[in-house]
Amino acid sequence: MKSVIRRSRVAAATLAVVLAGGVGVAAAATSSTPSNAMSKGMGVNEYGMTKAYFQGQTVNFTYTQGFYCDRHVASAASSGCEAGAPFKVAPAMNYDPLYITVPLGFSVPTMTMDCPTGLVCVDHPGTIDLSRLEPALKGLYPQLSAAQLTAALKNSAVPGHEHFITTLNGKRPEWWDVDVVGVTSLKEWNAINAHRSFSFLNQQVKKQLTTGIIPTNLFLYFSVN
Repeated sequence: MKSVIRRSRVAAATLAVVLAGGVGVAAAATSSTPSNAMSKGMGVNEYGMTKAYFQGQTVNFTYTQGFYCDRHVASAASSGCEAGAPFKVAPAMNYDPLYITVPLGFSVPTMTMDCPTGLVCVDHPGTIDLSRLEPALKGLYPQLSAAQLTAALKNSAVPGHEHFITTLNGKRPEWWDVDVVGVTSLKEWNAINAHRSFSFLNQQVKKQLTTGIIPTNLFLYFSVN
C-alpha cells in the first residue's frame, strides 16, 4: 500500500471538453437525483459490488463503507462532492488512486458500464458539483448568463463510468482517491476497455487521445476481490 499525494492541474480546455461532450447543461440541475449521502461529504454505508479493470483483467470491488468527499473543498452538490479541484484532506494516511473513464459525446449501452448512467452505484455519490468548470464553458452556452450556467452545474448527476486501478492493495479494504478521464470517441472507448489496464489508459492520456486527468475531492472505500 502506498500513500499517493497528487495535486494535478487541469487546463480549461480539457474541462470544456468534459462538459461539452458529457454533461448537458439542460440536465445538470438534478434536485431529484439522490445524493446517497447521510450528510454532506459522507456517504450512506452500504454493502455491494462492482467490476473494474486491472492489468488486463476484470476484477471485482466489494464496498462496505460510504463515500468520503473532502469538505475542505467547497461543493454546492447535495453530496458535498466536486470535480475540477483536488482534495486537501484525505480520510486516511494511506490510499491509492481509482481512475474512472466517462464517455463524452457518444452513447454506450447503459448496462455495459461498471456504473451505468442514471443509476447510483453502491457507496458512490449520486450528485457532484461541476461549477468550477463554468469559466471554460461560457463560450459554449452563450444563451446562459454566467449565473445561470453556474447554477446549472452545482448539483449534477454523476455520469456513468468504468473503473481502473493500479494495485490490488493485497486485497485489503482501503480508501481510493478518484480521478476522472473523459473519453471522446467510441473507438477510443472500445480500445481502452479492450486493454483493461491503466497503463494503456495513461498512454492515451499522454497522447491527448482523451482528456487530461481531472482531480476530485471524492474517495471511495472498497477491497479488490
